[in-house]
Amino acid sequence: MAKDSRHSAHPVCRAVAKSRKKARSACSSQLWQMSDDEVSTALLEATRLRAQVEALELKLAAEADRRAVGDKVGATDTASWWGHETHQDRPTAKRRMRLAESLDRHTPTSAALAEGAISVDHAKVIADCVDRLPDDPPDATIPERAEKHLLNEALDVTPKTLAILAKHVLTVVAPGIGEERDARALEREEREARANAWLTMCPDGKGSVRGKFSIPTLHGEMLRKMLLAFAAPKHQAAVKGEEAAEAGDRRPSPERMGDAFCELLERLPADRLPNLGGLNASVVVTIDYSSLTSDAGRAALDDGQPISASMARRMACEAGLLPAVLGTRSEVLDLGRTARLFSAGQRRALAVGQRTCTATGCDWSAHLCHAHHDESWLRGGHTDIGNARLLCPRHHARIHDPRFETTIHPDNQVTFHMRT
Repeated sequence: MAKDSRHSAHPVCRAVAKSRKKARSACSSQLWQMSDDEVSTALLEATRLRAQVEALELKLAAEADRRAVGDKVGATDTASWWGHETHQDRPTAKRRMRLAESLDRHTPTSAALAEGAISVDHAKVIADCVDRLPDDPPDATIPERAEKHLLNEALDVTPKTLAILAKHVLTVVAPGIGEERDARALEREEREARANAWLTMCPDGKGSVRGKFSIPTLHGEMLRKMLLAFAAPKHQAAVKGEEAAEAGDRRPSPERMGDAFCELLERLPADRLPNLGGLNASVVVTIDYSSLTSDAGRAALDDGQPISASMARRMACEAGLLPAVLGTRSEVLDLGRTARLFSAGQRRALAVGQRTCTATGCDWSAHLCHAHHDESWLRGGHTDIGNARLLCPRHHARIHDPRFETTIHPDNQVTFHMRT
């Protein structure tokens, strides 16, 4: 159990203990007895108090790190010890420790936070900006002037706006060199954002796919504007009718944006997208004729995942989804010797029939595979479905490698054996 700091000789320990006791007492008070002015004033003062408490917390964290207090219990570092003792997530404790170390070097910002004049979010923006300034400025006073300028701005703007202003701080405090350096820094930031862009997607097994992404600011704004256009009441009224649009407007914004994202994907012109495995980036839905025409049934995507027949019927006329109705011949699938490469229609038929690479044990999706002639076209083989199979790039290279023998099994799977 932690030692009761109320009896400690140091004023910081006594102040913390006394403040906690008074805050606990205040939280149990009956607020209905306060006037409107008292509530509003107390709220603003409590917000400033929070900033002051965070300033003390970060100052103590920096001091604890200097003393390596985590070493006494064998912790990896002070942040890990701090996170464990206070049940913070380790990444959160690491971030706060980095901010504590940074504020320890920026006395004016730390003092403003201790006064409650700025928030901890403002302080982080300022510290990060000053830390990013050139190590060898032509004028040694530039970091000091930049910090002072941002502190003045922080009194009137939000942390988000302050972060935007921070990108141009050199232009303001050192116009002679700042404009060029700020421009170069912005270009570097954009290059890094594009190079480090990422996206992950994972099915949750309940009919949805969850994901996260990180994209550059420009592309994020482009996506946001597209989604807002689909989520706008005028568009919703045109698509769903006035009553449905009004009902939709009452949903939380993330849900409206999610619905708009689905509509955006449904309306993307697949014929304008790059080819993938010889085809447009289209989704092939396989459905038998009885399911297509009945009220019930199911269809399958090109990777085997099921969807309802009603969804397939609704999407059948939308760009980017091609219905492959079994039992019909709407496209020429056998070209004989008239063509060297398999057509888009043949590729779709192969994807429907094979779905993955036909090498035993390989699960590469059909859209990532190459179409291979079992009997080489150069030796008289026809560009027909019966002479075609899907192979991933690695197995396609292997099937042409003379070091390997190939065996095609009754289930149309291929195995390879090194020649001896």
